[in-house]
Order: sequence, then structure tokens, then C-alpha cells
Amino acid sequence: MAEAIVPITGRMLTLPATPIFALRRAGEADYVLGAFRRWAGYKDLGAEDATDGLARFQHVVSFAGTAEAGRTGVHCHLAHVHIVIPTSGRGVFSYDGVITEAVPGDIIVQHGGTIHDQFEYSYAANSEAENRATPQTIEPPPPGAAPRSFGFLELFVPRTIADVEIIPPAKVTPDDQRTAWDHPYHAPGANFQVQDAASDGAAYGPVVGRPDLEARDGRTWESTGGLVATWFIRPATASTNPPVRLGLSGEEGGLDIFYMVGGSAEFAREAGEAFTMDAGDTLTASQGAVGELKGFSPDMRLIRFFIAAKAQRLRERTAEEIERLEALGPRIITGRELRPESDRRPVNFLSEKEPALAIVG
Repeated sequence: MAEAIVPITGRMLTLPATPIFALRRAGEADYVLGAFRRWAGYKDLGAEDATDGLARFQHVVSFAGTAEAGRTGVHCHLAHVHIVIPTSGRGVFSYDGVITEAVPGDIIVQHGGTIHDQFEYSYAANSEAENRATPQTIEPPPPGAAPRSFGFLELFVPRTIADVEIIPPAKVTPDDQRTAWDHPYHAPGANFQVQDAASDGAAYGPVVGRPDLEARDGRTWESTGGLVATWFIRPATASTNPPVRLGLSGEEGGLDIFYMVGGSAEFAREAGEAFTMDAGDTLTASQGAVGELKGFSPDMRLIRFFIAAKAQRLRERTAEEIERLEALGPRIITGRELRPESDRRPVNFLSEKEPALAIVG
């Protein structure tokens, strides 16, 4: 157990001293294949440079299907925050032994440290160029919609994290896939969550003060321990659901990341000048640097993340710590339990037990 405890001692996640306003246009970055998984393309959306590594925001698309590329293996990402938002196709994960489908319309807080294995993902393009242009959406596809390659947005706090392999892809057994796991690195105060479009509280409601807009609260604030809030924003549809407020009382000095999934919109900067965001554009900006959302297209679909100022009181891991954790691999596990059939206990339930269960099997 003592060997598995690696304290986090790296630099504080301090934002640049000058105000941030970094607009990354869709065409200013492309997918890099194999940056992490050899079959996946990763597109850097600009937050890493703009925030000096406080956040990583990227779009990921599968460039091969499961039959060709195989599963990821059982692993975890030791981050303070990890949010996944599917934008196309279909992926299937085992999260701490719970089989979970990931499709557009979902918002997944993987919770820094949740043990998982992606063992199915779609690939539907005829060419690499077509795959790079896979259409994105944040709404459930209608029945009969054309198949798409699995794609998703991914937000990490911080950029620099340890990726720890527990079981390599070729050695995962059915029992491993059904197993709940525990280790000492669960993000404090955070919880795993999947919110799909039909979840309680996921309905769009009119935006307070903006009758022309409606929003869906992704409820990620609570599940990330008060670090990141998430909203989907679109033109109003005369919703009669409870109103949604795009903000958090008392939160000052934070950071906004806006991603235009579809359509376009015009904004005003703090100084008053206007700018436009089109589909695929990302804006990383200091809280308050972006003014009113003005004109927008009927098909506008906008995601807003708000990262709390207190994220700057967190630390990132040093290169030496990451190397040590990744070398430890499965030895970070302090408890595991094979889930019975129809087990309805939540993801990460072992982390709530004291003391941690001994390894069995």
C-alpha cells in the first residue's frame, strides 16, 4: 500500500496573469492520429496553450472500428476533472464494471480516477478525409440516422495527467469487465455521472433574462466537486420547463470555454467589438471577457464550460510522479469486487467504503 501512494507535488495550476481571449478556428487545427490510442485522431482545441496547461480540451474521432483496432484495456486517467461529451456514433464502456453506452446527447463525468475500458466503438467513414469531416451533434440521433464514427469532446483539468493501465487489452477477461475497482487517487469531492437527454433535470429550459435562448444544465458542477459547470445552449423553442441560469452565484475569477457544435453566433467582447463563432470554433476566455450572445443561426448548438477560479489552487503531477504511477500499473489497486449479475450499485462505490477492500481472486 505504501508503494502505491504517490503524493502530488507539481506546480500550481496558475492561469496567465493577463486576461485570456483565445479563439481557435475549426480550420486552425487538425486531427493527429495515434497521440494516445493508435486508431484515434485527437484535435487540440486550444485550451492547453491559452490556460498554460490548466485545462486540456480536445475532440477525438475513431479512425478504425473495434474489430480492427480492439479495446482500450482497463485503465484510468488520474485527473482532477474528466468530462466526455459524445458528438457522433456510438461507444460502449465498462465503467467500474457497469456497461455504459455513450452516444450524442450524453454528458459523462468520468471522475478523475474512474477505472474503465472502452470495448466497442463505431467507425463508418469511407475515407480518412471523410472521417475527419464527421458531422457533430449534441442531440440524440433520430431513428434511421446514417451511421457515424464515434467522436467525442473531452475536457481534462489539468492538461498533464497520469494514464495508468490496469489490464492490457489482450488480457481483459469477462470478469475483469464486470469488476469494480478502488485505488487512492479518486478526485476529492467528485462523483461519476452520466446524464443523457432523458435524465431527470436534463430538459432544456428558457435562459434567465434571454427569452430567445434555452439551455440544458449538464449538472457537472456537483459531480466535479464544484470545479466545472457545463451548459448546452440553443435557440428557444417555447419551452415550459423551469428556467436555467447561465452562471453560478458567487463565482468570480474563473474561466470560460465555448465550443460551437453547429451553426453560428455573434458575440460582443467586453470592450464592445463583435466577433462570430462558427461550427467547430473554440473560445477560451477569462470570465467576463465575453459579452452578450447576439445574433445566432436557427441551428446554433453551443457548449459552455465554466472552470472555477479555485482550480488554480490545484497542482499537476511532476514527470517523475507520472512515470512512477504508470510503472506501478495494477499495483495502485487497493480493492476490487466482481459485480454480481444485475448489480445496481453506483460506479466507484468501493471508494466510499472504509477501509478499502483487500484484493480478491
